[in-house]
Amino acid sequence: PCTRSLMNSTVFVPTSGAAQFSPLESRLHNLFMASARTPLPPARSSRSHRSRGTSGFAAATCATAAALLCGSLGLLGISRAASFTAPSGTSRCRKGARVLAGSPSRRGVAAAIMGGCLLPTAVSPVTAASAKDGSSLMRQGMNEFKGGRVGESVRLFDEAADAGYPKAMLWQRGLSLYYAERFADGAVQFRKDVEMNPNDTEESIWTMLCEARLQGFDEARKNMLQVGRDGRNVMRSVYSLFRGEDEEKNLEKLQTAADGSGSDQFYAAMYLGLFAEAKTQPEDARRWMERAVASSYALNSGDYMADLARVHVDLRGWTSADKQAKKEL
Repeated sequence: PCTRSLMNSTVFVPTSGAAQFSPLESRLHNLFMASARTPLPPARSSRSHRSRGTSGFAAATCATAAALLCGSLGLLGISRAASFTAPSGTSRCRKGARVLAGSPSRRGVAAAIMGGCLLPTAVSPVTAASAKDGSSLMRQGMNEFKGGRVGESVRLFDEAADAGYPKAMLWQRGLSLYYAERFADGAVQFRKDVEMNPNDTEESIWTMLCEARLQGFDEARKNMLQVGRDGRNVMRSVYSLFRGEDEEKNLEKLQTAADGSGSDQFYAAMYLGLFAEAKTQPEDARRWMERAVASSYALNSGDYMADLARVHVDLRGWTSADKQAKKEL
């Protein structure tokens, strides 16, 4: 998980101030600057929706070195502030490691935290311990959510934020808030997340789902956050559907995808279910969500969103109803 996190990181490189590096930081800086100029291999698709990334030594080296360096420099504002300017032309990534001068993101801060955890000698013990505690609490919150204990998951995510895990990165918290029916808080969480990562299609959609419960579907659609182009065809169709762009055409595309296989089948069915729920069409919502849960991808991928689909079905009482019907038969 640690390696995957680093390889998928968008690393924030500060651009102002004079850098004063220790010998260790200088070595890391040199490693980072060298790897930043190494061409990355072509992007490849990944099995897990939230584990998209690019393989290759250059990607791993660049992200790891940058994470370690940024962690040692106190990117989160806990340690001393030293900075450097990234070489020109280093903004490069298709679903891989990116270096964006002056542009922080959720995964960038995560990489810095990981850097601090991996290299405790480069940061203060308090910083490393706080990051570790926050990450541990975050994982506990995810496990509680998977078990359907939504309220407990929110509590743990809040504790993770209090322990130093950047709150704007806790998209898992936003999902839990939706199912806890704290829709206003969920919308705030997702909007903060999109501020950090303006290309996150799904956080835009979940913002709309929260706000649809507060403002109504049509008003929430008008206020839907605009984000960058998603690399996955199925998610581009989902995004366009929620925004009301050629609704019938995108419905047809997603219905076709839901008859297919793999992650596209799962995500098409799940978001068709969520779309129907937002439009207060419970029968369609149930039909699509149950199809998502029954898909091979949901059963075998280990994707957190597959767990979310199962939690959704359970909380709506659909699973219990099915079991009761079987007993009666």
